[in-house]
Amino acid sequence: MKTLYYDCFAGISGDMNLGALVDAGADPAELERRLRTIGIGGWRLEFSRESRLGISGTRARVVLDSEGGGEARLEGGEHGHCHSRADGHSGGGEHSHSGGHSHSHAHRPFSEIKKLIENSGLSDRAKADSLKIFTVLAEAEAKIHGREIGDVCFHEVGAVDSIIDIAGAAVCFELLGADRIVSSAVELGSGTVRCAHGLMPVPAPATAELAKRFPSRIGGAPHEATTPTGAAILAAMCSEFNPKISGTAVASGIGIGGRDVPEIANALRVMLYESGGSSGCGSEEMFLLCANIDDMSAEALADFTASLMSAGARDAWQEPVFMKKGRLGAKVCALCDPAGAADVERVFFGRSSTLGVRKTRVLRDFLPRFETAFESSFGPVRVKTARCGCAKKSKPEADDVAKISKKFAIPFEAVSRKILDEFERKNSD
Repeated sequence: MKTLYYDCFAGISGDMNLGALVDAGADPAELERRLRTIGIGGWRLEFSRESRLGISGTRARVVLDSEGGGEARLEGGEHGHCHSRADGHSGGGEHSHSGGHSHSHAHRPFSEIKKLIENSGLSDRAKADSLKIFTVLAEAEAKIHGREIGDVCFHEVGAVDSIIDIAGAAVCFELLGADRIVSSAVELGSGTVRCAHGLMPVPAPATAELAKRFPSRIGGAPHEATTPTGAAILAAMCSEFNPKISGTAVASGIGIGGRDVPEIANALRVMLYESGGSSGCGSEEMFLLCANIDDMSAEALADFTASLMSAGARDAWQEPVFMKKGRLGAKVCALCDPAGAADVERVFFGRSSTLGVRKTRVLRDFLPRFETAFESSFGPVRVKTARCGCAKKSKPEADDVAKISKKFAIPFEAVSRKILDEFERKNSD
């Protein structure tokens, strides 16, 4: 198993992340080739060697045609229609941290970005990771501005360079073969940024919202050290923060930011560790939270268990137990990432009658998986596939199967078997 570790001692931005991942061994030519399958034009990637306080690394820049007077555009001549800023950052926009990007081009709604990624030639894994990062970002923006996620209109973050930064991160994770992504605590910076609403303190609003998902600190850098794009990458992709890692360091990389200040080396370090055998399994540390409850109705317990999932639990369930005084009760359990354990624990105390929660660190082994949009004879269906060495296991999404079963009045199992047969035949060609 390969674990990618982020050392965010000076923060993280989208372009610093790309620089670090390329410095660690992701092929820049292959990265750009895959990104070209996204339906946007008017950009190119540039990588150069620079140093900050004596630390040498790779600086990444997304260079736009608009910087030469043209306009970054969607293929086919389409343009974004959202021009108002939802929140903002100092001159240089989203990447004021690196100072390397321009944001004079059109802004785009989340729905448009989603379509671009879904219709691209990226792999299923890269599509899923890209959308996961953008969704986390959209959720943060929606909360800040009191909107539904579908109504979010990105400003800097929806621009071409940030689409490339986020999709580029997803491609690099795949190129490096990272099965698991973890991080140190994150430096957010200090000072102020100028935005559409005037002068605002660091961290910027979206970064501050995303920082609820990971440990961070303020004041170690005299500028905006972590941007919304960088924060979203960590919030969406990291399974653990401040981890203990053992294994062999097979690669490392340094990403260089645009600012050169005397207080701190403006750089991001990543390290790739390899551990375990060749079974193809991933492994991650998680928290198991449990509480025994004997004074809630079945309806209330069902609602409470569902609310644990809404709070970020990876899984939640009930087990029947016999409690003191001979009462039949329920043991309610939730499995969650260490970074989200506090949110899930708050739901235990806020939505149930329990007065205590047991919290245990557990190690979870898992098979790497991805989701594919498959056009079956019944219509579009999502199919989940897990790999174990050369073998793979596939299964249609149960919700999609249930809808088809109801629509055509065909038993659930019959629908599931037919879809799986069609999927395996197509992928064996």
